[in-house]
Amino acid sequence: MTPGSRLARLFLALAGGFSALLALATFFGVHTLAVDGEQARLCRLTLPAVVDRDMPIEVLRVLPEPEPYALRIDYQAGGVVRYVRCGFAGSGLDPLSSQISAFSDGERVYSPIKLHMLRRFWLNPPQAAATMDPGPGRSVLPFFLAPRPVAYFIQQLANALAPTAILTLLAASYALIYGLIGKINLAFGEIAVLGGMSSVIGVTLLTTTGLHFFPGSIALVAIFVLFVVTMHSIVIERLIFTPLAFGRGQSILIATVALSIVIQEYLRLGLGGEMRWLPPILSTPVAIASDGDFTATATVMQLTVGGMGTIVALLLVALMAGASFGRNWRAVSEDPRMAALLGVSARAILTQTFVLACGLAGLAGFVTAMQFGGASPSGGTVLGLKALAAAVIGGIGSVSGAMLGGLMLGLFQTMWMAYMPIGQADLAVLALLALVLVLRPGGFLGFADNLPRQV
Repeated sequence: MTPGSRLARLFLALAGGFSALLALATFFGVHTLAVDGEQARLCRLTLPAVVDRDMPIEVLRVLPEPEPYALRIDYQAGGVVRYVRCGFAGSGLDPLSSQISAFSDGERVYSPIKLHMLRRFWLNPPQAAATMDPGPGRSVLPFFLAPRPVAYFIQQLANALAPTAILTLLAASYALIYGLIGKINLAFGEIAVLGGMSSVIGVTLLTTTGLHFFPGSIALVAIFVLFVVTMHSIVIERLIFTPLAFGRGQSILIATVALSIVIQEYLRLGLGGEMRWLPPILSTPVAIASDGDFTATATVMQLTVGGMGTIVALLLVALMAGASFGRNWRAVSEDPRMAALLGVSARAILTQTFVLACGLAGLAGFVTAMQFGGASPSGGTVLGLKALAAAVIGGIGSVSGAMLGGLMLGLFQTMWMAYMPIGQADLAVLALLALVLVLRPGGFLGFADNLPRQV
């Protein structure tokens, strides 16, 4: 079997597992949880317009209607149970999914003119979201009741799902390269940005081709991201990375710094420097715990991201532990000359490792765009440095250690922002990194002796 076919099988196995999970999550997010969270919020904003002034409103339930892209909200105001019905012009990735195209307050159907007035003068002012939303009320029922501190802690765990997934994927990218050749690629942050911008392009292509209602549409975007990042990684590996990888000195470190600048400018000139936003995707809230007043929730996208991060991490650990790629990777990392005598090509393993690492970085950018709703050419440097810190904390020479560091740093940063001054979160991350370097220079799963670290 040629190195190219092995690389193709390795990459397709990762892409297939990731996209299959995405398709399954998207299918259940579209069909089982048929009410879109953003559409439910927009419909809730109409309630103060049809209720007498200063009358308290409690949302009882949110139900999908038989017609496509329609939902009904039952609410209670002044001791009377009523309902409104909202129809939308699309759903999912469709840009029209946030436009109310039909409305009824339970007594009458609004005419097109009256609906236009409702949208133009009631829903469009920017202060509407902050002042008019009565909240989900009893429409979101928790799985169990819990005291306020417990519910708040569970909410922070839900908030940490996306950051930990992103840092885990990126930290594994750093560990794959450093563990093989003992050098750091500082361009992984920009490769993650490339994945995020490719996600925006993929969503745009879906909306223009009319496939935005397809259950596996997000999986198609993920496959598109992997394809774009793989093509770029092959070019980068052939022209820049491999010629410098096994040489002496730190020329590759300088080259990847220059590469990160080139990628950033390449994206800025090609796609513009402004932020590219996406419509809310799988934003339906799922209530987890509540004390009656405060409810800890997680969106379907957060749960999907957490599940995907876990699956990809397990697949990567299994790949490194039991597959021939993992055995060859360890052989080359320990003694490339002896590995070559035994028939293992160091160049082929480096190519496969670099493409795999870039694929993980691209998936991190995909998760960032899907979870936080957009991407921009800037920001890759900060994201990459945080992931590098996570890899160092966990043990940058160990793939499983780097992923552990990503999990720890994501949880630490989220919990700090929840319980401590949010403006000092980055300072706390640097302090944690310094503490780990002093007490255990090799990270938690790296070497334990106080030896000089190769950079």
